[in-house]
Amino acid sequence: MASTALTALLVGGLGVGSAHADPVTGTTFYVNDEATGCDDAGPGTAAEPFCQIQPAADAAVAGDTVRIAGNSTFYAPVTVRSTGTADAPVTFSAATGDGSRANVGGPRLTTGITFSGARYVDMTGIRARAAGATALAVQGSQHISFDAASAQSTAVDGTTAVIAVDGTSSDIALTRLDVDQPAGPDVTSAAGARNVTLAGDTFEGGGVAAAGTTGIDLAGDTFWTVCGAISLTDGSSGSVENTVALPHGTTACSATTAELTVDAASAPQVSADYNALNPPSTGTDYDWAGTAYVTAQAFRAGTGQGSHDLDQTDLTIPAGGLPTEHSPLIDSADSYAPGELSTDVGGHPRVDDPLVADTGTGHDDRGATEFQDPFTVKGLTVSAGYVGVPGTATAQLGNPWSDSLDGLTYTFDFGDGTTVTSTTGSATHTYTQTTSDPGIEASVVVTRADGTRAGAASSWVRVSPVPDLTPAIGCGSTTSSPDTAQCTYDTGFDPYPVTSDRITYGDGSAALSVTARQDLLQHTYKAPGTYTVTQTVTDSDGRTATATARATVGADFVAAGPVRMLDTRYGTGAPEGPVGPGGVVRLKVLGVGYVPASGVTAVTAVTLNVTDTGATAASYVSVYPDGTARPSASNLNFGAGQDNPNLVTVRVGADGYVDLYNAHGEVNLVADLEGYYTTRADDGDLSVSGLATMPPTRVLDTRDGTGAAKGAVGPRSTKTLTLPTYARGWATVGAVLNVTVTGGTSSGYVIVECGGPVSPTTSTLNYRAGQTASNLAVPCVSAGKIQIYNSAGHVQLIADLQGLFTNQQAGTDVDTTAPYGGPFVATAPTRFLDTRTGLGATAKPLGANGTLTVKLTQVPAGASAVLVNLTGVAPTAATHLTAYGDGALPTVSNDNLTAGRTRPVLAVVPVGADGSIRIHNALGSVGVVADLEGYYG
Repeated sequence: MASTALTALLVGGLGVGSAHADPVTGTTFYVNDEATGCDDAGPGTAAEPFCQIQPAADAAVAGDTVRIAGNSTFYAPVTVRSTGTADAPVTFSAATGDGSRANVGGPRLTTGITFSGARYVDMTGIRARAAGATALAVQGSQHISFDAASAQSTAVDGTTAVIAVDGTSSDIALTRLDVDQPAGPDVTSAAGARNVTLAGDTFEGGGVAAAGTTGIDLAGDTFWTVCGAISLTDGSSGSVENTVALPHGTTACSATTAELTVDAASAPQVSADYNALNPPSTGTDYDWAGTAYVTAQAFRAGTGQGSHDLDQTDLTIPAGGLPTEHSPLIDSADSYAPGELSTDVGGHPRVDDPLVADTGTGHDDRGATEFQDPFTVKGLTVSAGYVGVPGTATAQLGNPWSDSLDGLTYTFDFGDGTTVTSTTGSATHTYTQTTSDPGIEASVVVTRADGTRAGAASSWVRVSPVPDLTPAIGCGSTTSSPDTAQCTYDTGFDPYPVTSDRITYGDGSAALSVTARQDLLQHTYKAPGTYTVTQTVTDSDGRTATATARATVGADFVAAGPVRMLDTRYGTGAPEGPVGPGGVVRLKVLGVGYVPASGVTAVTAVTLNVTDTGATAASYVSVYPDGTARPSASNLNFGAGQDNPNLVTVRVGADGYVDLYNAHGEVNLVADLEGYYTTRADDGDLSVSGLATMPPTRVLDTRDGTGAAKGAVGPRSTKTLTLPTYARGWATVGAVLNVTVTGGTSSGYVIVECGGPVSPTTSTLNYRAGQTASNLAVPCVSAGKIQIYNSAGHVQLIADLQGLFTNQQAGTDVDTTAPYGGPFVATAPTRFLDTRTGLGATAKPLGANGTLTVKLTQVPAGASAVLVNLTGVAPTAATHLTAYGDGALPTVSNDNLTAGRTRPVLAVVPVGADGSIRIHNALGSVGVVADLEGYYG
């Protein structure tokens, strides 16, 4: 039943028996029952040893030594009658260099080792065993030490002791022992015995009982017992110090006992202090002179003893009595207690724990086990193994006492035949071959300056081919800084040191050298556009790799309006009067209406709803930045007498003006501001937004009840449109809607705004009775709602959602459903499709149910959408054009056409995965023209 903690073989130096002088050198006898040629009648030499201990014990005289080899069985019981002197004791010691044990035991009911009439005998490292009998008996002997050993008995009568000292013996030292018995006492000392020392011992099962013993001292022992640890009776005298006692597991004693019992006859001659007791559930801490004391405090108050004792109110003693770091047992014992040893039960020195204050008289711990320096070799780390790449192995040390590491030697074995010795705790090695799973085992052994082993650890290392360099970089922008690219880079894993990591931004600015393995970088561009950001990584092996990313920076949208900025009928924004053939209107936009002045917020473009009215001839209007060449593209196409609106997004000239050119005849021009694009914004400005594109989706159709009640909208009435759920949060501040009217009972106009009463001072779309017409609108959005006002008659309203303008709250806790928006890059108006001339497609009209796929070579790869002025030319039947990216044809329309009438419309068209857009014609045939106004990142 011996526990692991208490049954380990204890081998060490001499104990504290009689104070012997330096021994006189005599004859050495050898005992080895497993040696070939051993002979009990022989000389007992190393070459011809005795087979058993008894012949050696019989031959040994003062100054002789008996060396007993370890064995795998048991030596026969021995009776020692040897007589030594104080200067020349007889010594018995185990010679167990191979790690085996010297065991002594015999048949049942036979004592293992008996000292009978012996004088001045020291026995070290011998295990005494017995079945149903005493394992070690001391009879009529003086000056006997039994040290660094163990004794075990399986007697079950409850009275037979494992170690028995009779009343005629004296000066007996039983030190650093592991004593174990399932029932009955571990040690008994009979009346008349004198000067018995039990120090540094562990007792399991039974305890110590001394009756009438003079001078019995217990010091630094640990008891793990069932029915009490120590009993001193019948006038015994002595001391009990530094003892640790605790119950043996959950085994209950049949009687009420105390861990320390001293009867009335013994109490005046016994001192007790510096002990630590945890009593069993059926017992008490103390029974002193017939009085039970359940706590150390009560014991001190009642007896004056135990001034430094600890009990169950101070600590719960761990199993086996083994102290752990910061335990009250540490450095709290009396180093000068009678019989206290300088080493513990395992032969370890008494040491000072720097993490625990000394509360005893020295550095000794209570009990048999001294808490040792917890310095350990916790592990071994080896940098990832790659063929040809030097790797470093490092010993991981546990050093809570902050020991000096001077003098430590580290021997690294890399598992491939290479061994390296270091004094720094690490070593470098280069593997030359790959390994398969689980790899190769590397190890380290740490040795102290005195040659003792401090610890060891190992680790499995997988040696692999050197991986390729794989840097990665990705860029984006935010609505708060649309002209600034935010690029996240990752150098990637490289077993070689990286010697150079450079980022270039593709705009001619100086390259940036970076040192972190990964980071977020920001770069502000001087001009909107799409740039190639390149990361170039070079390592110490001379390898180079690059990674690229596109960074699109530009401007974000601010809904501002509608507000009328131009009306040549009344002289608003330009001289009063129609614009003649070839005439140009210079319209100032910066600092006008809601558009900030130049240089404050870097306005790059404005969005205007431009309407022609009262034309005297068929013509077209081009809108472009002032101070630049007039493009070949057009924004408005109209016949004489028509009123046609079209949304236009145009870059602002360097002087803050935009130009409107009329080709033929005379015409009045009207322009309403809908918003502007800026490259700079305050961090907290939530009106600034980027465009989140999406497949065109019909969100309103009063003909069938989509998005609103079914039925035409009456005169001077407003229809409220509620956008889908993802567009109702705080982040959605604007929308892109293609608004269509059809079946009007009279001529009129509609206004699209974001909320509140609609002021009929501007228009989004003008229509005639019976006409189907459409126009793009970019209204602000309030809580997901948009207002559409009809001026006259009854008319059906249709709205197709092409995108959302979202601010910096998109994707945050404030609004988790809103999609992220990207910046806008305005371009010079550029025609990229004209089926009349064969530009971008075959030179022929687009037939009924026909679809054109147009490759966008004018915008960089990665653009999410393009802003296109789409014109249907000379349709042969009433029809509509639908522009989309890819996938199935959406059930929406962009340009609604009447037979024979040419009409443009601005459209936001998603770019397909193949870099193309698609344009579908519903009925008849029609010429198709498309002009690029810009693109979205």
